[in-house]
Amino acid sequence: MFNKDQNNFENQPMNSDFSVSGVEPVTKKSKGKKAAVIGGISAAVIAGGGATAYGVSDTVKNQVKLRVSSPEKYYAWVTEKNSKTIGESVSEAYKKGLDKYEKGQTIDFKVSFEPTDDTKELLKNELSGDYYSEEENEAVASVLDIIDKNDKYTLSAEVANKKGSFDAGLDLILGDENIVGADVIADADASDYFFRIPELKEQWIGIEYGKLMETVLDELDLDSDPTASYKDILKDPESFLSPEDVETEVNRYAAVWSNFASDVELEKKEEVDICDITVNYTVATVDLTEKDIAKLQLDFLKELRDDEIVMNILTDKLDLLEEDEFTEELDGEIEDIKTDLKDDYYDDDEKVIFVDTYIDATGTIRGLKFYDDDNAFTAVIGKDGDSIRGELTFIEGGEEQFSAKLTAEEDHKKYTGDLEFTYNEVSYDYTDDDYEKKLTPVTISVLFENVEVVDEEKGYFNGDFTVNIPDTAPFAVNCSADKDGQNVSCDIVIDGTNYGKLSFDYSVDFKADIEVPDKGGAFIIDFNSEEAPDFESYASKDDFSGFISGVLTRAGMDGDFVDKFSESITNELYDDLGNDIDLDFDDDDFDLDDDDDLDFDDDDDDLDFDEDDDDYDDYDFQFNPDDFKYEDYKDFMTEDEFNEWMDEMKKYYDEYESSSTKAN
Repeated sequence: MFNKDQNNFENQPMNSDFSVSGVEPVTKKSKGKKAAVIGGISAAVIAGGGATAYGVSDTVKNQVKLRVSSPEKYYAWVTEKNSKTIGESVSEAYKKGLDKYEKGQTIDFKVSFEPTDDTKELLKNELSGDYYSEEENEAVASVLDIIDKNDKYTLSAEVANKKGSFDAGLDLILGDENIVGADVIADADASDYFFRIPELKEQWIGIEYGKLMETVLDELDLDSDPTASYKDILKDPESFLSPEDVETEVNRYAAVWSNFASDVELEKKEEVDICDITVNYTVATVDLTEKDIAKLQLDFLKELRDDEIVMNILTDKLDLLEEDEFTEELDGEIEDIKTDLKDDYYDDDEKVIFVDTYIDATGTIRGLKFYDDDNAFTAVIGKDGDSIRGELTFIEGGEEQFSAKLTAEEDHKKYTGDLEFTYNEVSYDYTDDDYEKKLTPVTISVLFENVEVVDEEKGYFNGDFTVNIPDTAPFAVNCSADKDGQNVSCDIVIDGTNYGKLSFDYSVDFKADIEVPDKGGAFIIDFNSEEAPDFESYASKDDFSGFISGVLTRAGMDGDFVDKFSESITNELYDDLGNDIDLDFDDDDFDLDDDDDLDFDDDDDDLDFDEDDDDYDDYDFQFNPDDFKYEDYKDFMTEDEFNEWMDEMKKYYDEYESSSTKAN
């Protein structure tokens, strides 16, 4: 047998799995000498080669561990190995995300629609008619001009983000003409936001959200900003949670489970059916009683209590609670479970949960299954040659509620197959005095062909997809990419009619340059001021009317309608701004002088609340619980809820009666 570290091949017998072949027989004359030479060389090859294989081959490592370890130690090793791999992967992905967050990234994307001639004709027919007024007919004719002159409608955006700040530029494009755009910039450090429409004016409109929040906090009499911790996280997320912390946490809680599993059954080379293939896996099964689950919960709580990373996040970085609150709360939970365990509160005879772990020849976990008599959750993936299969199922009460099945064939890192989702659609059959619940399986499938990754980091890929949804005609999605970007497109086909092509293009650049506007030159909206902002000082009515005219003309509208519409919408907008946003309380339009039309003097005939005035009578509200029957409300609430409602109504009525008595 191997020694305690299980990694030393010295002085260990070799079974047939580690034998070598190809050594020719020797004559008796030279048997002893040659045998010694061959034996020495063979031993060196076996020992050296075997040790090297153990150092580099996961398959050999797994086979050695499987043969020399107890089921419990093997399962603990597999769990630790996989959690370490997952921890490293998550940590590395998080580290890359932090690096992108620090350096910034810029995403360019466009969403375009190209209508067919049939679609244009359909829209024109829908809009045309003899039921419009003369003015409405002008508007319709202008819209028809836009439909006739433009074969492509595009919304384009360039979005840069860096350390919580972002800069977004949006453009509406008809054909090849840029119709109108808008820019938005957010400064994460000062919590300032800036907006502008370049075609209207290059000057920025600014909102000092940070100052506004300071005023709100003062009015609420708060000593500190409750959002300060989250702002700090945005400025430096790595100080909040480092990649090393992420890896530590994954390994920490995986170890709780692997150390807990003290009774493991191993079934080597068990045949596992995954869709239409069969894969040989080592299946490790752990059975849990109620008492086991309580003990596992206890171990997790103990680990959490000693977890300084979590505690520092909750108590120091987020300031959600004090350290003694954190430990006292967990100590209380721990003591409750300990007491219940001591009092034999939990059943230790019947197994209530079973956990199967599917392990491949390299020691990699390829699937898990959690189940009891009536419920199960399974997630497993496998490969047989070039065939890749995966299943995800959820069973509740003995009935499958949801499933997903992957069927794919690999060909030089290109994948062809389908992904099928099935769920239960719930309906009810009602009778006079009862109803029956019905579950109808609904399947949605996505067929894919020649899917390949072009740039994993940027998310570029090639492939053709066909989506099949019940009661809907299948539609195809084509994806193509190169080093410069990604395109996704599909034809919109409904009931056999092709309405046009919808396409989405995007590209990613892992850098960003965000320049925050100078507040000194911006039009700042001051929410702390009693006076409403004077937007006409930012853009006059003539400026705005010219802006609207330019947008409509570039869109394809002709004739006098452009001028009339621009003038109309400008007057309406600026009049509304003047009437609706008025914070000047010295205005004569709002005067509480005794001589005004709104007068609360008892001698005013217009509005008099004198008790002797015939225009005003006291309203006598009465509440009688007997007037309300549960039968009238049973479709809307339970009987307990109805009784609570009656109690609340009675309480409010008593308060009303009491206040009325005092007033009289």
